[in-house]
Amino acid sequence: MFDSFIRFIGGLMILHALILMQIVQASSLKDHPSPYLGLHANDPVKWQSWSPSILQQAQADNKLIYLSIGYFSCHWCHVMQKESYQDEQVGQFLNQHYVTVKVDRELRPELDRRMLRFVEAVRGQAGWPLNVFLTPSGYPITGFIYLPRDNFYEVIKQLDQQWQSKHEEIKQLARDYFLQTESNEARSELLKLPDEHFDKVIQAFVSQAMLLADELQGGFGETSKFPSYPQLNSLLDIINTEPGIDTDVIDFVQLTLKIMSERHLMDHVNGGFFRYVTDPDWQTPHFEKMLYDNAQLAQLYFKAASLWPKQGYAEIGKQTIRFMLDFLADATGGFNASLSAVDKDNVEGAAYYWSIAELKKALSEKEFKQLAKQWGLPEDPEHRLLIKPLENLSHQEGNGVLSTIKLKLRNYPKPEMPVDHKKLASWNALALKALLSAESFDEDKMLKTQTDQLYDYMVEHFIGAGQVIRFSGHASSADTTLMDYAQMAHAFQLYALDRAYPEAAKLAQDLTTRALELYLQADRWVQQNNSLIPGDQGEWVIQDSVLESPVSLLLETIYLMPDPALNLVNQARKLITRLTRDMLDVPYHYGSAIMIRQKYHQTDQVSLKKPLIH
Repeated sequence: MFDSFIRFIGGLMILHALILMQIVQASSLKDHPSPYLGLHANDPVKWQSWSPSILQQAQADNKLIYLSIGYFSCHWCHVMQKESYQDEQVGQFLNQHYVTVKVDRELRPELDRRMLRFVEAVRGQAGWPLNVFLTPSGYPITGFIYLPRDNFYEVIKQLDQQWQSKHEEIKQLARDYFLQTESNEARSELLKLPDEHFDKVIQAFVSQAMLLADELQGGFGETSKFPSYPQLNSLLDIINTEPGIDTDVIDFVQLTLKIMSERHLMDHVNGGFFRYVTDPDWQTPHFEKMLYDNAQLAQLYFKAASLWPKQGYAEIGKQTIRFMLDFLADATGGFNASLSAVDKDNVEGAAYYWSIAELKKALSEKEFKQLAKQWGLPEDPEHRLLIKPLENLSHQEGNGVLSTIKLKLRNYPKPEMPVDHKKLASWNALALKALLSAESFDEDKMLKTQTDQLYDYMVEHFIGAGQVIRFSGHASSADTTLMDYAQMAHAFQLYALDRAYPEAAKLAQDLTTRALELYLQADRWVQQNNSLIPGDQGEWVIQDSVLESPVSLLLETIYLMPDPALNLVNQARKLITRLTRDMLDVPYHYGSAIMIRQKYHQTDQVSLKKPLIH
């Protein structure tokens, strides 16, 4: 009788635990500080946040982990949620057969980077939404980007059947493949190259960049076009330091700067650049507007303006800064992460497309006729278009027409694009650098106060106990990375030089020292500590991505210090000469590392006091 009672009580406790687990799973994203994760709180899929308990649960239940990575401003992430994750049948199957995890890529950038690299290896391409299936030990099996609902449902059913019948074999295959892939990604052995031959590496970078360059329409590649800031920035540095550079390189860079600002990578009403365009001639944007893109592009145009003062580049930079201040600056301080590609009704680009009927309502008859004549507009009132550069309009109708049209379009009630209000350390550091760059071109001297306010905000909200907090106000919700330390240290060093401010210089030195302690392990760079995904062997040199390599930024930070600590000097002199086979094979991805060596290695003094152009 007593044994039966114990079994009864034990059964109740197990039932209670299962019910509690379901409640926790159902509400794990509720009230999450990430707007993207909050969007998924009411999906039928019982999403959980990424944490060590995920692996523990998957191992206890011998279930695959379904890892879905996206971000707030991503159009296809919204589409996949609507079609699949809000479908009851799909949700029920995922809940029963998988441990389901939803990740905001901007909070777990290193997890996102490694999963992107895996999916690129197995599929040939990757992007978002990024969907990866992991073994209970964290080794990826397969992955893909957006799939329509029926295709997705078929995949999760078939994969579960395979797992049920031969999970031990799948575990071993996944482990062996991933560890081999990661080993190959260690970026090969270090090479030695005398300084007198290093010009050949620079030439190799330029040659590969020009092989990928579209010399007719600007940008790199022949399909989608991205801003490619690190490559363009490196080419500008080479143009600045190599007087004999081929004029084709100069022509290509100037063409790209012109096309990016005159076609539809840019919003010609409210300003700001979209993340990319889906066609080679820059006509169809993907409508996310990211802080990191706009901060980098503002710097790029200001750097171009320093080289070519009369090309209008400074005005593009200033327009981009105005967009950042008008649409991404937060009233409480700092800059928000992005504007969504879809409005609250899931309409892509709703704020940016204009119907003929809307234009007629917004403008006077005379103004509309000028647009219609200039652009060849059709009569169909439902015809939709993106606004072209208003600066290109004819002024024959009077000098005030241009500014009047611009103001009327800007004030016309269009759908608001939701804001991802996350404030991220590395992206705010980029914004601080953009504001510092803009001050040299700010005739009215209006930006200095905003620059100082952003610096103060960053010190207060992104630094805690001498360490960087990636997500302002929510340290435990995000993984701080090497990039956060590198961007923050670099921005603070530039601010210290500009303002002659010793407190900022000390912060830059402290963060650089801490970054070396945390992320230079066994003489290789890791980009995050304590990763739950196994197999990270580190890298001798880190590639550029959409941002410059964090190693390049740290090295430049040290070389800009007026009085760096001796250990930083010694590390910089050793690290700056690193060269790998990968840098020679694909120099296009290592422009910042190549140019850091070129700019600073042969200087007798560690500090140049000021960067060449920033």
